[in-house]
Amino acid sequence: MDAVQCRDCVGGAIHTGKPTGVQIQFHGLPAYVTRPDEGTPGKGIIIFITDIFGWKFPNSRLLADKFAKNGGYTVYIPDFMRGNGAAPKAAECMRITAAYEAPSSLLYSIFVKPFLVLKTVFLLAGPAFHTRRSKTKPVVFDFMRALRADPATADTKIGVVGFCWGGQYSILLGQNDSGHGSTESKPLVDAAFTAHPARFEIPEDIKKVKVPLSMALAENDLWVPPKEAQILKKLEKEEPYEVVIFEGTKHGFALRCDEKDEVQMAAAEKAEEQALGWFKKWIG
Repeated sequence: MDAVQCRDCVGGAIHTGKPTGVQIQFHGLPAYVTRPDEGTPGKGIIIFITDIFGWKFPNSRLLADKFAKNGGYTVYIPDFMRGNGAAPKAAECMRITAAYEAPSSLLYSIFVKPFLVLKTVFLLAGPAFHTRRSKTKPVVFDFMRALRADPATADTKIGVVGFCWGGQYSILLGQNDSGHGSTESKPLVDAAFTAHPARFEIPEDIKKVKVPLSMALAENDLWVPPKEAQILKKLEKEEPYEVVIFEGTKHGFALRCDEKDEVQMAAAEKAEEQALGWFKKWIG
């Protein structure tokens, strides 16, 4: 099943801290919104597309708060999964993943670890089914069209940031191609960033991106193995494009790394700086 193809998709840690934004209804969807500090002029909008844990996952909200405060953007995390994100199961999934990866006896590996895998599959069967592309792509693109058509935001620069599951939509939105019958007169986003994206074709999907795209890739990632990461890094495009591969990291590092792991945390902070630097250059 796609959602558990990579253990690191559901591993990691829940970060400490209290999100400072609020929940609203926005263009037909529940959304978390966080804004720059009072008195700071807004520079544009960032649409934050999450991993499999969805819009209520604390890590996503905390990172969105950082983008708002450190970048000066209004950041929205819409519920593109329509209530099917796996946030309520995050702690259990991470506990199981940690148990699976911990050193163990041969008997434990033979008789217990297979059941840990089955339990994870059971926990994520619903979210995986309800968040497949055929169900979520129309939701994402309808929202983005509404955002572009809204007189209040029609002329506002819009960036998109996607992590893991959400990375596919940073790429697809950057292609400005919503499928058969698409009549977009202007790009739905002005710039895109993704960290350790999943569920996209290498390098075909990246070649189709028409807006500035920045990618933060993990060194160890089943979705983008080292050979494919090098293909992406060496890819030549007419549009502005960059790829940074973070040594010593694994899939999920930019969003769910253990706060006690200095290597992963340093990489996560660098990825945040990469994203904000990219948006500063192309959004303002």
